Amino acid sequence: MSRINLAMYRIRKAKDILIEAKDNFDQKYYGLSINRSYYAMFTSARAILALKEMDSSRHSSVIAHSTSILSKKDVSPRRLVNFYQRINTY
Repeated sequence: MSRINLAMYRIRKAKDILIEAKDNFDQKYYGLSINRSYYAMFTSARAILALKEMDSSRHSSVIAHSTSILSKKDVSPRRLVNFYQRINTY
């Protein structure tokens, strides 16, 4: 599978996970909604890594690599890391 196809697959998967998160939220399963939202972010970050021919299943590595890449694109890596850390505590 090409890196672009892998990234597109992961983005589609992240969108599906977000639908699950919304469904959980609508049913007042807030903990599950937070969990699914986190995994949508994680899967999206892995899509970014796929474009750079990088990957990891370890959350800390995905966060480190994706924030490094995004910092070069004018996305505040500190804000992204803070978000990951807040979500991961639930």
